Amino acid sequence: MQIIKQIWEKFQRVAELTLKVLEEGTDFLSFEEKLWQELNNLGQEVLREVLEAKDAYLREHREKRPGWRVERRNDPKEVLTLFGLVNYKRTYYRHKETGERVHLIDRLVGYGPHARVDPLVKAQALEEAVDLSYRKSGERVGRGNREVVLSGEAVKKVIHNFTLEELPEPPGEKRRGKVLYVEADEDHVAGQDGKKYLPRLVYIHEGKEKVGKDRYRLKRPYYLGGLYSDTDELWFEVLSYIEEQYELSSVERIYLCGDGDRWIKKGLEFLPRSVFVLDLFHLDKYLVAALGRDSDGYREIWAALWEGDEVKVQAILRRAGKAAASPARKEAVRDCRRYIRRNWEGIMAYRLYPGAELGVSAEAHVSHLFSARLSSRPMAWSARGVDRMARLRVAKANGVSLREQYVARRKEGLKALEIDKAAVEEERQRLRKISGEVFDNLPALRGPVTSLTRALKALSRNIDLLW
Repeated sequence: MQIIKQIWEKFQRVAELTLKVLEEGTDFLSFEEKLWQELNNLGQEVLREVLEAKDAYLREHREKRPGWRVERRNDPKEVLTLFGLVNYKRTYYRHKETGERVHLIDRLVGYGPHARVDPLVKAQALEEAVDLSYRKSGERVGRGNREVVLSGEAVKKVIHNFTLEELPEPPGEKRRGKVLYVEADEDHVAGQDGKKYLPRLVYIHEGKEKVGKDRYRLKRPYYLGGLYSDTDELWFEVLSYIEEQYELSSVERIYLCGDGDRWIKKGLEFLPRSVFVLDLFHLDKYLVAALGRDSDGYREIWAALWEGDEVKVQAILRRAGKAAASPARKEAVRDCRRYIRRNWEGIMAYRLYPGAELGVSAEAHVSHLFSARLSSRPMAWSARGVDRMARLRVAKANGVSLREQYVARRKEGLKALEIDKAAVEEERQRLRKISGEVFDNLPALRGPVTSLTRALKALSRNIDLLW
């Protein structure tokens, strides 16, 4: 098979480069750059050698491919890997019973018949694209290797074709607690077809804890989100997560917090012992539009709200509506009255449950998780793209390694690159012999005697001790 001899001889270039630099002298950054490129080249060649060696092994050992007959040899294939483009040749087979035709080595390593990009490159693109545009993530996938670049369209296909495992594994022992918080909101994303898409975000947590001056973080947050055409599905997922992670009998109350939209209040039908809490950020926007932030009416109405006096609140707004100088302001007052009437119970939750941590942060979470990638810049999305990207960003917020999950999915069903133990031992013996020969034949060792060459020659003479 001779694979070790071929690989070891290629590694000699790296050793020679290192010796040349140390002997002749060069600045460290230039050396690092040359070494990085040389190692990428070495990686390409090693991958090619391994693929072609395994292809030859299958061809020479019929018992390893029962039913498959050789149709032709040396079919070329080019695949973009993390090291760069790898070109290799492989054998084409036909099954004598089914008539199926395939390159067995491609199937063995997980390359489809039209695959041109290695799964590890796609996994890297997936991870980059969660934070960057498709184009930029395609440029960064090689981490500086200019040969490893994907087009924006190729990255988009990776995103569109990847699906996540939605819920985490249930814990060994469910958590117990008296109170849970469920917060919900949505983003507004421009669609390529002129539509507006509304990816929904829901997250569950156990309250807030202080981490610095005026800084808090959620305790044990878990995020769910995506483009749900049927929000019942989303609330079923929320309920499933809570049931799997918590002992529901110990939960006395679930605070459902949001802006009062119908799909959010729908959660009250799914979550046991739940109470709606209105996000005061949205209430304040209605009040400012109706009254102005610096007006007496604005201050009066907040005082009436904290007193829980709905009659007084509506009276202040009716008076403001009559005094409004423009039709637009009159309409803003009417909208505010409807909004308060529709969400009065959510406002009163702050009076009824003073001990609860009811500061809602849904708007900020939507901005960070969704808007930063989906809507803060001028771009248009497809429905599938919005849904996939929203789910990926939610998964990342939950601590999921998207790269690891993608690679794990691609590993499913792959067989090991096995070779007979006798052949492996033969290659190991050849490696012991070749390693000593390589050291002896390095040009740098045939030059003037220096402290470096003396050390390397000593290593060469004692190479067997390394095994």
